Amino acid sequence: MTLARVSSWAEADEILTSRLFAQESKHESAPLVGGTVLVMDGPAHLRRRRLLAPLMSRTALADHDAVVAATLDDCVRSQAADLVPLGRSVFLQLAASIIGLGDLGGRTPELLALLGPLLEAVTVEWSTRDHAVVLAEGLAARDRLVAGFPLSADGSTLAAIMAAHPGEWDPEAAVREVVLFLAASTLNNAALLVHVVDELSRCPLPDDRLSDALAETLRLYPPTVALLRRALEDVTLRDGRLVRAGEYVAVDLHAANRDPAVFGADADEFRPGRAVDGRARPWGLTFGSGPHLCLGRAVVTGTAVTPGVHLRILRRLRELGVRPDPDRPPVLAPTAQRRHDSYPVLLAPT
Repeated sequence: MTLARVSSWAEADEILTSRLFAQESKHESAPLVGGTVLVMDGPAHLRRRRLLAPLMSRTALADHDAVVAATLDDCVRSQAADLVPLGRSVFLQLAASIIGLGDLGGRTPELLALLGPLLEAVTVEWSTRDHAVVLAEGLAARDRLVAGFPLSADGSTLAAIMAAHPGEWDPEAAVREVVLFLAASTLNNAALLVHVVDELSRCPLPDDRLSDALAETLRLYPPTVALLRRALEDVTLRDGRLVRAGEYVAVDLHAANRDPAVFGADADEFRPGRAVDGRARPWGLTFGSGPHLCLGRAVVTGTAVTPGVHLRILRRLRELGVRPDPDRPPVLAPTAQRRHDSYPVLLAPT
C-alpha cells in the first residue's frame, strides 16, 4: 500500500473536503465501529448523518444540561480527585442520555469499567500494546455492555432513531453505532477536558477567555493522530501535487493544526485568541472538514445561545479551585494519541 503523508493545513483541508477521496480510517477497529456513520461514504453516509443530526441539535443538547450538572456534582462529591475518571463519568452519563441507556444511577462504575477496554479498542490503530489483545479485550467489553445495559427506544435518542429505521441498522450494526457514540462522547471529550485544565494551569485566563482556551486546546491536541483517505481517481491538488488513483493519504492533524502559514510562527505554543489565516477555524481541523465534519462539534463549541458542555464543566471546576496535584504526577495512556490514563487534581478552593 502506497501511503503519502499530508502535513500542511491547505492540503489537509483540500483532501478532507474533496469527494475524490474516500474514507479509509478504522480498519483494525472495524469489528467495533465498522459500518457506522464515522466510516461510511457517499449517499449512504449523507443519509445516515441526516438521520442522526437531531441528536446533536441545539434543542437536544439543551435537554441534557441538567444531566451534565447533576452528574458533575455527584462526581465531585463521590470520586477521588482524578480528572480522567471524573470527566469520563460526566460524559458517560451524557452519552447514556443521548444513546438511550437512561439514568445509570449506581451502575456508573460498572459501565466505566467496561469503557476503558472499549475505548482503547476503538482506537486500537494507535495503541502501543499488542493490537490483538487490545481488540479482544474491547470485544469482550462490548459483549458485556450489550448483555448488561439494554437500550430504551423512548424519547429522542439514538435507540429511538434506530428502532424507527430498522432497514438502516440490523442488530449488529446497531451495536456498532452505539459503541461509536459511547466512545466518541466519552474518550475524546474527557481527554480534551484534561488537556485544557493542564494548559490553564500554566497559562491562567479569566472566565470570559475560556472559549478561546478551549479552541486553542482543540487545535493543539486533536483526538486522533491522522485521518486516512484513498484517492478514487488521479487527483492534482491546488499546489500541483499529484495523488494517484488508489493511493492512500495520511492527513497528519497534529502537523496541519500547527502549520505556521496558517496559525503563525508560534503555532506550537498555547496562545488563546490567536488570529488565524484564511478559512481556517480557531480549532484547526480537529473536527475534520467536509462531508465527515464531526457530528458532535456543537457539544464542545456550543452555539450562539448555548455554551458547550466543556465550558459549563470548566466553570464549575474553577469554582472548586481545580489545579494539578503536585504530589501525584499524571499518567499518560499507552497510545500514540496524546491522552492520559490519570490526571490527579486538587478541588478545594485555595
